[in-house]
Amino acid sequence: MNETRERILLAAREVMARKGKRGATTREIADAAGVNEATLFRHFGNKDALVIAVAKHTCGDVVLRDVIAHLDGPLEDELYSIAKAMTERMESMVDMIRWSLVEHDYENNVFAQETWRPQTAIRGVVTEYMASRIAAGRLRGNPEELAAVFMGMMFVRVIARDKFPDQRIFTDTEYALRAFIDVFLNGVRSNEHGHA
Repeated sequence: MNETRERILLAAREVMARKGKRGATTREIADAAGVNEATLFRHFGNKDALVIAVAKHTCGDVVLRDVIAHLDGPLEDELYSIAKAMTERMESMVDMIRWSLVEHDYENNVFAQETWRPQTAIRGVVTEYMASRIAAGRLRGNPEELAAVFMGMMFVRVIARDKFPDQRIFTDTEYALRAFIDVFLNGVRSNEHGHA
């Protein structure tokens, strides 16, 4: 990737993390990147295209796909590796995630013509993993639903972490991920009451 384009993407991510996508201006982003606005527009065309480029640049779907490509072990360990990669990425992007929740309507307008979105890219990778494990007889269920539930567990932990500082499930990452994987794979209903 061209060095100037990379600088603009990094600056845009930093400014958007502080001010949101709506609040970030192209002038401020250009200043942070050490370029003029004309250079920014030459590389990205307009602010909406820059927002989409930043989302693609920071998504993490390629990294997650690479993690999954190297998995070959007990299901619990595979899921832990996926959960850890997803959690680390979300924790590094928590500011952007929060802005995305606040600016939902704005983002819908920006991405209106796009079929690609960060959350759908990640969900697609996790769905493929779930489908492969279902095909191998290691999991059962609908791969899209399993991916959504699994991702939701990681998402809630990252977003709620600061709200529950006295709960180990939110403060101890390894403990939390192992606990979520246990619930995901085994559920929580007791067999002693006659339920399977």
